[in-house]
Formats: sequence, structure tokens, C-alpha cells
Amino acid sequence: MNRSTEQRDAEVVKTLKILDDMPRLEVHHLFRAHLLQRIDAIEAKSSFAVSLSGGFNPRFAFFGLLLVFNIASGMLFFMHGTPQSTTSNSGVLAEAFNEDYGGPALSYYDQTGADRGQDDLKK
Repeated sequence: MNRSTEQRDAEVVKTLKILDDMPRLEVHHLFRAHLLQRIDAIEAKSSFAVSLSGGFNPRFAFFGLLLVFNIASGMLFFMHGTPQSTTSNSGVLAEAFNEDYGGPALSYYDQTGADRGQDDLKK
């Protein structure tokens, strides 16, 4: 293990010497300005708004489609021709529950059935 550490240290020293011997690079004075212009151009292309040149934006089209669908479903809901009566539906449900759960076998669980049984015993 000691040998590998020495080899690694030698490689590090060699690499640092090579880096010290390299000539320094001068940065162009307009590098930052060109970089910022390039970033602005990329951001302008990927903006959310539809460009004035007629570009197609799928997110905007999907938003419009969802909006149209939402409005159409709301219109169908509120402008439906036949009104739905909840009273007739509730009467049918009540009759179905009475038939299913109104028998003598389940009257033990029903408070009113239990009270009726107590009244029958008193008479």
C-alpha cells in the first residue's frame, strides 16, 4: 500500500509540473459579452409564449384544448335538456333497501325492529 501511495504522489507532482509549464491563456475581452448574448438567444427560443413568427408551441395548444374541453363539459352539464329528479331516484333506492334489509332475519340489528319485539313481549 505504501508503494501505491508513493506512485500516486509521483503522478500528482508530475501533473502539477506539466500544468505549471503550460503557457497562460489570455481571455478575450468580449468573451463574457458573447457568452451572455448566446445565453439570451437560447432562452428566447425556449420561452413559453408563442413567437410572433408563427411558431407552434405544444404546451399552449394543449392548454387551449383543455380549456375548450372544460367549457364544453360545463355547458353540457348545465344546459342538459332533461332535468334529473333526485326524488324519484331516492324513492327507488329506499324501496330496494327495504326489500333487502327489511326482513325479519335482520330486524335484530334494526333499533325499530328491536323495539317492536319488546312491545310484542309486553302484550
